[in-house]
Amino acid sequence: MFPAIGYLDFAQRWFGQVRYDLASSGLRAIPAAELGTAPADDYASRGRFASAVARRYGVATGEVAPCLGGSGALFTAFATLVGRGGRVLVEAPGYEPMWRVPEALGIAVDRFERRWDDGYALDPGRILAALSSDTRLVAITNPHNPTAARADDDTLRALARALAPRGVGLFVDEAYLELVRPEHTARRLGANVVTCSSTTKCWGVPWARAGWLLLPEPEAREARRIEQHICGTAPPGSWAWGEVALGSVEDLVARRQRRQIGKRKLVERWVERHAKSLEWHAPHADSLYGWLRDRRRRDLLPLIEQGIAERGVIVSPGAFFGDETAFRMSWTSDLETLAMGLEELAKALALD
Repeated sequence: MFPAIGYLDFAQRWFGQVRYDLASSGLRAIPAAELGTAPADDYASRGRFASAVARRYGVATGEVAPCLGGSGALFTAFATLVGRGGRVLVEAPGYEPMWRVPEALGIAVDRFERRWDDGYALDPGRILAALSSDTRLVAITNPHNPTAARADDDTLRALARALAPRGVGLFVDEAYLELVRPEHTARRLGANVVTCSSTTKCWGVPWARAGWLLLPEPEAREARRIEQHICGTAPPGSWAWGEVALGSVEDLVARRQRRQIGKRKLVERWVERHAKSLEWHAPHADSLYGWLRDRRRRDLLPLIEQGIAERGVIVSPGAFFGDETAFRMSWTSDLETLAMGLEELAKALALD
């Protein structure tokens, strides 16, 4: 039986349904009519979408496996790269589907720690120490979800090289990488590196469900077979809209930049005002979210749920990422909503 994914249950119930949404971590969706038009029944769009992804990231078209969003890419990646009976090593704290999906596939999951005192930096030594003889894959997010900490290419390349002689792959979820490294992917850093992303978080086209994996061609062919088991053939409209999004990237980036003006400074002032109650490692300048921890180490989930019910404000509870004393907060709402939401959040969490 597939395990519940608490974070997604919570998100699907509340994100976008609460007046002050400080939880949705992706850019606000662009209306389809504003983006353009795309055919719903052009099956050749799959190949064109794969080619467009390949051109943007400098890989062969045969290394691109289109997937139904980032979630579809996660499922396909673990099914392709590990399979039942293997083990995967996943970061903590982390994005819950990164360990729930392999659990659902019968894959054993081990965890390694990303530490507050280290700024949640990726530590290859800690990862290598946590490997077992049955580990087949190390799975991380970059930038890190939920803290937005970034691992540079040298760190990722060194980790991939250390894993390769052990027969271990490195899977990097790059859902937010376009915010800081446009047109970049860790796939090019090593033969054993696999990455995924989509048009959702950085470009604001979540409804297209246009995601992808970048992986060696033999595994890309296996991913195609797995897609047949999941959905037969994915809706061609997803790939047609994905192609439109990739062709409109510069406009989508400019839209994001316009929409985010002033928000980060507003959040930083709020965090400074409540520094007696909260602490955070400031995320990179272009991040859409940050990770805050309660100095009193309170379990914040009940307070967050109360804030939803009584004050109409929502953040992402840290309990779903592995730390009940923390929360992930985003700043993708309009500026006025964000300002009012921050004030309501301070009251909901009883911040000094």
